[in-house]
Amino acid sequence: MPQQQTSSPGQGQRFDWWAAPAAATASDRSAVPGQPAVPAQSAPTRAVQPVPAERAPAPVAAPAARPAAEPAAAPRALAPATDSTEVYRAVQRSDAFQDIRRSYRSFVFPVSGAFLGWFLMYVAAQAAAPGLMRSQVAGPLNVAWLLGLLQFASTFLLTWLYARNARTKRDRAALGLRWDTQDQLR
Repeated sequence: MPQQQTSSPGQGQRFDWWAAPAAATASDRSAVPGQPAVPAQSAPTRAVQPVPAERAPAPVAAPAARPAAEPAAAPRALAPATDSTEVYRAVQRSDAFQDIRRSYRSFVFPVSGAFLGWFLMYVAAQAAAPGLMRSQVAGPLNVAWLLGLLQFASTFLLTWLYARNARTKRDRAALGLRWDTQDQLR
């Protein structure tokens, strides 16, 4: 009586149903109109034990072949791309865009500088004044722990401030500029 396979294949073995779809898709890809056909490379065959019928997966359907008469996509004309480039360049030069950009920079640069300075001050204090950082504030909480926790609090505070600033000062103007740009491109 032949033995049935009860475990997954060992190293170096594979199921026949895995190999068949891969070979079919490789030959389908080589049948692109206008390009030379590339012969499918056959994988080295190895002895594989049969899979019991109760464990055999459903057969995988091969992908449908592309019709031979399908025309290749026509390349885009250069004129629309040039027109859209000019529209975006005009938007970039516009006063509305410059106001949005100025508003963004007037918030982000100073706040980023302040946060970076605050972080570097914390790191420098750890290195330069370890005695001060070990000073007890309340119970087991010392100055180092307090400043470290304040780093997290300041991160969340700055995130909230940035979102509020963007929502109140830039988002409405940027959305209006976006709609105007899309109208020009149509």
